[in-house]
Amino acid sequence: MKKTLIFLSVLAIFLCASAKKIVIFHTNDIRNVLGRRSATFINPDFPPVLGGIYSLSTAVEREREAVESENGIFLLFDSGNFAYKSVDNDSVDFSVPSVYFQHMKYDVVNLGLDELSAGADFLERNSKTMSVPMILGNISFQGKGYILDRYRIIEAQGIKIGVFGLTSEYAAMNLPESASSQIEVQREIDAARELVSILKKNRCDIIIGLTSTSFEHDFTLAEEIEGIDIILSGNDGRGMRESIETPQNHTVIIKGYGELSSVEKIVMETDDMGNIISCRGTSITLFEEAFPFDKILEEKLNK
Repeated sequence: MKKTLIFLSVLAIFLCASAKKIVIFHTNDIRNVLGRRSATFINPDFPPVLGGIYSLSTAVEREREAVESENGIFLLFDSGNFAYKSVDNDSVDFSVPSVYFQHMKYDVVNLGLDELSAGADFLERNSKTMSVPMILGNISFQGKGYILDRYRIIEAQGIKIGVFGLTSEYAAMNLPESASSQIEVQREIDAARELVSILKKNRCDIIIGLTSTSFEHDFTLAEEIEGIDIILSGNDGRGMRESIETPQNHTVIIKGYGELSSVEKIVMETDDMGNIISCRGTSITLFEEAFPFDKILEEKLNK
């Protein structure tokens, strides 16, 4: 009995020593709402102040430094709808997002419907000026094919992390006719199944979906397709304070609150082989009091 306890203690120490920590920050549906605003939804009489993109930048910098000081892996993703679409599509502008994506060193950004609303030529031209890898896995363009990568593979500390992107399969119904007539949409579940298969063949240890589809659709994907470890969700519906784990395939899903009222933090522990030991996500409200203004980013955006 005593030998067994000693063995278990040594094993526990070994596992703790060899475990790797991965922290992911996730945003969605920014829609060009960048500045300070009062959080009347929290307290209509004495609303606290949300710091917008500038508080997010401070939160990202703090977390990145903390994770990397412990030799962990920090990743930063967005699920799409970062460029607000006006009725005339005249404010679908990638230049401002390019500045803050680069400043905060986003790893991968998925596209939502707002980014598609100005059409294929606009997307092709402006995607070349972006400072961050962008993905879109289930929409191709007539005469052009897939303008963006459908997925990305990130290798960090011996772990391969595959990231695929999806937007709504109802894209054609929700875009201006000038844009919808140019696209060919693959069903979300078909695209996800194909992309997960590709990432598995590339021997990815962890597979993450960045989706701009809706929580209900994401839950279906998680339960129908084996192998998706995390879905970082966006588009319609309200956000989630904490992640859920689906019962059948044990996929972790979290959907963020839009317009930079919060950032989602996912903390994952893996072993040296990339097998997930634990994974949990929570939502962090971007109070300016907690995360003061990043003045450097403010200067860059106001040039």
